Amino acid sequence: MRRLVPSVLALLFLMGVAQAQPLGSQDMPPTLIAKENFLGWPNTYRLNNGIIEARILTDVGPRIIDVHPAGGKNLLYVRSTETGQQSEPVWKFRGGWRLWVAPERKSTTYAVDNAPCRVEVSGATVRVMAPPERESGLQKRVDVTLAPGESRLRIVSRLTNVSGGPVTYSPWSLSALRPGGRAFVPVDLGPSEAFDAVRHYILWSYAKIDDPRYKFGNRLIEIDHRKVKASLSGGKGRRDDESKIGVDSTQGWSAYHIDGTLFLKRFPTSHEGRYPDGGATIEVYSSAEFIELEQLGPLTTIEPGDSIAFPEDWWLFPRVEIPSDETAALDRLGLYVEKTAW
Repeated sequence: MRRLVPSVLALLFLMGVAQAQPLGSQDMPPTLIAKENFLGWPNTYRLNNGIIEARILTDVGPRIIDVHPAGGKNLLYVRSTETGQQSEPVWKFRGGWRLWVAPERKSTTYAVDNAPCRVEVSGATVRVMAPPERESGLQKRVDVTLAPGESRLRIVSRLTNVSGGPVTYSPWSLSALRPGGRAFVPVDLGPSEAFDAVRHYILWSYAKIDDPRYKFGNRLIEIDHRKVKASLSGGKGRRDDESKIGVDSTQGWSAYHIDGTLFLKRFPTSHEGRYPDGGATIEVYSSAEFIELEQLGPLTTIEPGDSIAFPEDWWLFPRVEIPSDETAALDRLGLYVEKTAW
């Protein structure tokens, strides 16, 4: 059996896994798991507990390609020109949720994930294991659990070093979301008497500080996708509609609100950990096509045969309204952040 990296940091993540295990009830209908053809991928697994429905691709990936409240619309964005395909020689965006590694490098981050995966189903959990990646030296495994009676999807990503030497990576979780909503990212204040910088706003080279999609508050950043305009520029390179920012928040949440549904992501952070991209724990990429909520774990050295785990919870709350004022929005979001605490 492979062992996890024996460090305080790895133990922190494992504690998060143990403490946040979904709790079912015998009074609740069971979670139903079925294999189906979805968008041309014949080996897609659908999880449904009557509150949330989710779909996991195994013909490629692993990818979560659909999640929505029962009877609702997919919150994830799917690129229609890349559905139902597999075995391509190059990396494909496709959409949905994917597991990457940072620092962002062409050879390791964009490792091709177009091959069939191994699948195990146990209770309310679907485990998907990708083939080993020669470029990164990793094998990725994702456990997706939808407990009976719960409005959360639990995802535990695991990176195992299958190479002959140590590797250092940060787990990187990316959710491409349907356009037209508002994303929210919390900002840490820190002590007002501190002499050193206590928080960081991280801007990519193609981000503009006066971009109308951004509302930089003192405790909250809002990214309003409705204000993203389609690019008029063509050719290679970045388009005018693309932008990306990051923050070093330690609050362990980010959110997206669209069509009255609040999509709340919860995940652990480490005060002692060293993070890539200038210390970013949360990043948000947006373009006219979609918006992406991303969170990262700390950079960790993984010895051959060892693994690191990164857990997260996706909570879905229908019939929610988020005010436009920062204080009022924080108060409303805070109600859901408090009830979903790790």
